[in-house]
Amino acid sequence: MDSVFDLLEAAARGHVGVDRRFVRSVLDQGESAAADVLRFARSPQEQYKIDLDPLLVDLFRHYQSPEALEFYVDVIRRHPEDVDDSLIQALLPFGAKAAPPLLELYEELGEEQGSDVAFLLASLRVRDPKVLQILLDRLEYDAADGAFCLGLYGDKSARPALEKMLADVPEEEIELRREINYALEQLDAPEPEYQPEPFDIYAEYPERELPPFDVLTEDERLGMLKSAEADVRRGAALTFFNQELSPKAKAALLALAKEDEDARVRGQAWSSLGDTTDDKAIRAAMAAILNDESKPIAERGGAAVGLYAVADGVDVQPGLERLFEMKEGRARALEAMWRSLHQPYAKFFNGQLDETDPAILKQALRGAGYFRITGQIDKIASFFDREEPLDDLREDALFAYALAMPGETSRGRVKGMLRKIDGLTELSPAETELVMFALDERLRLHGMAPVFEAEMHAEYDHDEVAEAAATTTPAPDPSTMKAGRNDPCPCGSGKKFKKCHGA
Repeated sequence: MDSVFDLLEAAARGHVGVDRRFVRSVLDQGESAAADVLRFARSPQEQYKIDLDPLLVDLFRHYQSPEALEFYVDVIRRHPEDVDDSLIQALLPFGAKAAPPLLELYEELGEEQGSDVAFLLASLRVRDPKVLQILLDRLEYDAADGAFCLGLYGDKSARPALEKMLADVPEEEIELRREINYALEQLDAPEPEYQPEPFDIYAEYPERELPPFDVLTEDERLGMLKSAEADVRRGAALTFFNQELSPKAKAALLALAKEDEDARVRGQAWSSLGDTTDDKAIRAAMAAILNDESKPIAERGGAAVGLYAVADGVDVQPGLERLFEMKEGRARALEAMWRSLHQPYAKFFNGQLDETDPAILKQALRGAGYFRITGQIDKIASFFDREEPLDDLREDALFAYALAMPGETSRGRVKGMLRKIDGLTELSPAETELVMFALDERLRLHGMAPVFEAEMHAEYDHDEVAEAAATTTPAPDPSTMKAGRNDPCPCGSGKKFKKCHGA
């Protein structure tokens, strides 16, 4: 069995996911594991890719380690303006012992970054003139924050300062006056008895979490293709999807596709080999899997997606249509179809937005967008505010709506389209960026330069963008678009077809 230090190091390097199983493997090693947790916490963390501070806080809180106080203060020092509730609850049981290091930290950070430290000092309710002075100073620096902390602290000697501040606050500042009045009421409230919150460390973590593949090198991800766990092998294979494959990656994925014992892993490996369908042998092997009805649906579906760039081929289309007819294979068939942009496949998306399977709906929304099936625009919009379990399709619906919404596609109109979508359903900042990307995608598919990408990233000289827009020739109808995998994409992005819209 690996030591706790080794387990933590593996998580910090991104080689394992932090989930309940991982936490259990640490706690199963008994109380002696706390010493390893402390040793790891004190080791240099700069060498690691993953910040394990939240996990270490939870482990120390579980063990109730007295040595953890120094670590907690260091965590706050590293992230002074992002102290989460778990860390606060871990610190409170230390009571008066926590006050001196927090006072030193506040002096180090200063008023601007010290808000959360002041809150912690107030929460401890340790009567100390230095703490009171910090909170009185905060009242002058930030009246609302200072009043809240003074009320929480509960020292009656703060009353004159609070009353003076209240007298100076204009009547129209209702919220601030309410905050100060509440603080004054708190000074007369009985001293609360501190009761630690019950803590279940397992409740803080998902049952299963895959490694954070995005921080790993290609060699590390290739190594995970040999993991003993099928979901790790599949997740590692997925990271190569729509990527330019190195010879090493191509060989490893091909071996996985042919030899792995798990059909879902084989299917994902075939999908991730989609970049290589210009290799006749790989294309033939993939088409054979798609068309072999004795093979598991998961494997055939993966091969279907891997063949999306040649989905109009006579060796692919019949198998893809047969896969569509099978309910359990329909989602992957639809994914291959919309990624292909082969217009004859648009008819397969009719009626699919009435399905109840979220996997099918996700691909149906994408297809409705990319094929610009404007007749389904109201159904697409109906997914903006669906209740569980379909509310996680909102982003797919927003993306599809931006691609398919009626109206002329031009660089001058996309900002109005963005405003219209925001008027239909209030967009969060992340959703706004998603819709911007989709509208830029719409422009690319019509042979026009993107608008929002240039604005957000300042990647283009404004004069060059204007000139490019002015000289853009009318775009081909998407229904006529067809390109080889390594040809320039007909959408006008300048990228190879295999690297453009399907990415």
